[in-house]
Amino acid sequence: MKKASYHNHTSFSDGAENPEEFYWIALDQGVEILGFADHYYRDAPKVEKVPEWAMQPHLEQRYFDVLASLARRGRMEIRTGMEFDWLDGSAEWLAPMASDPRLDYAIGSVHYLGCESFDSSRAYWEKLSEEEVNAANRRYWITVREMAESGLFNIAGHLDLIKKFDFYPTEDVTPLIRDALDAIKAADMTVELNTSGWAKDCKECYPSEAILRACLHREIPVTVSADAHRARFVCANFNRAYELLARVGYTQIARFRNRERFLEALEA
Repeated sequence: MKKASYHNHTSFSDGAENPEEFYWIALDQGVEILGFADHYYRDAPKVEKVPEWAMQPHLEQRYFDVLASLARRGRMEIRTGMEFDWLDGSAEWLAPMASDPRLDYAIGSVHYLGCESFDSSRAYWEKLSEEEVNAANRRYWITVREMAESGLFNIAGHLDLIKKFDFYPTEDVTPLIRDALDAIKAADMTVELNTSGWAKDCKECYPSEAILRACLHREIPVTVSADAHRARFVCANFNRAYELLARVGYTQIARFRNRERFLEALEA
């Protein structure tokens, strides 16, 4: 099994290092397939300015050029992706980039409920009542389902990110999770086991073991990512992730190239 890492953020969005620096550090760590997935954010069509943490429109061509240059070196396989921030009603203006043939894969992620980011600050959660926490969780899973139903993306990014700051619903949202996973299956998407959650307040990867088991039951493929914003974390906790997947019952792991998914045997 080749050592592959697909979800990494560089200085083109909110990462600390540029792709060149990622390349050399990943090479030192034995990575054989290195994918980049900088943030693509649009809250309206034809916007010229986006948040500082996302890729600016004038840098898009440069992003593709830099990654193509790295790929020509031949010492490591390079994959070009993007992480798309799904917002209500955003399918129309995300679609052109999400379907761009220069991408090897597109990650669809939910960081926002309406106009508010729920994962950027613990303060968002501390001001909520119990019922508001429940409502946020309900809306999150409905939004994940809608993201999957758009049919724009290959990978569902960090499922259950809603738990990041260790705030959980007191009501059962299992039916909504089932609906979201059914939509992911229907869209033929892959779910990533995102290891970054182990370093957050929730102290658990995204998604949980229970959700991973529900994915396996639906025969939804998985991949492993670190969601690295610093190059040294490009494969953080990957062995732990492989062991978890093997325990859950997965025997294969998904890989991507030219918008096609293929499977390799999982070696825990």
